[in-house]
Amino acid sequence: MWRIELESEVNWELKMKFFLLPELPTPDVVEGSIWRRAIVLENEAFAVLAYPEREKAIAVEGNFTSKEWKTIREKLVEYFGLQNPEELYEFMEGDEKLKMLKERFYGFGRAGLMSMSVFEGIAKAVIQQQISFVVAEKIAAKVVQKFGETVEWNGLKFYSFPTQRAILKAGVERLRECGLSRRKAELILEIAREESLEELRKASEDEAYEYLTSFKGIGRWTAELVLSMVLGKNVFPADDLGVRRAVSRLYFNGELQSADKVREVARKFGRYARDILFYLFLYDRFFSKKSELI
Repeated sequence: MWRIELESEVNWELKMKFFLLPELPTPDVVEGSIWRRAIVLENEAFAVLAYPEREKAIAVEGNFTSKEWKTIREKLVEYFGLQNPEELYEFMEGDEKLKMLKERFYGFGRAGLMSMSVFEGIAKAVIQQQISFVVAEKIAAKVVQKFGETVEWNGLKFYSFPTQRAILKAGVERLRECGLSRRKAELILEIAREESLEELRKASEDEAYEYLTSFKGIGRWTAELVLSMVLGKNVFPADDLGVRRAVSRLYFNGELQSADKVREVARKFGRYARDILFYLFLYDRFFSKKSELI
């Protein structure tokens, strides 16, 4: 067993709330406090399982060795946002609404990511276009089960998101069997043909945005979602309806504001905008109708 020692306590239950369909392999699977999925390193899939050992430590198990551990540890820290949150918490103390969010969701810490690879993240963002997140996750789970790699370890199945090669081999019609529209299937295939997607991590926000929006079918909402939740850029996708609802309830007495107005609010968040975005997602998804939070 390996261990990720933390500088601040983590509320693992809150981290797990981002997986709305925990029983389905999206490719993440959550059973109680135990999270698992397969992580692909250099074309080999490894079973990885994580759970809280104590308030400031996450235990990690799997079929990998010490050779892979450093990379897997880095991926898990980034994926779950396990970096030290103290500066973020201090910033949130300076705003009445953010302070309320910090107190209600204390232990959530820093923002994580929605994917382990750039291709996975873009594909998921495309799947999410113009449908509910729950429906999108059901479609993603079907794609994973049909075309992803499965690793068995200790009597459990671990799933990886399909590689670009696997998606290209599947083709449009088989992708559509998972519930994708023809246009979305075609767009995901087009993206799968790109050979240097991981290089986007090194690109500037403007460069990455220009590249993403060069694909017909990727507009501002999708591009900003990828920039923020896949590439880890400090971008605030204000066009997202859930974000607009949350900001409107917190700062405008529930009167739904335009994306431009929400961006004005987000500018005040400075370098913590992406972190605060995750608190707003939590607020909108699970707690925005509870009077004690208003």
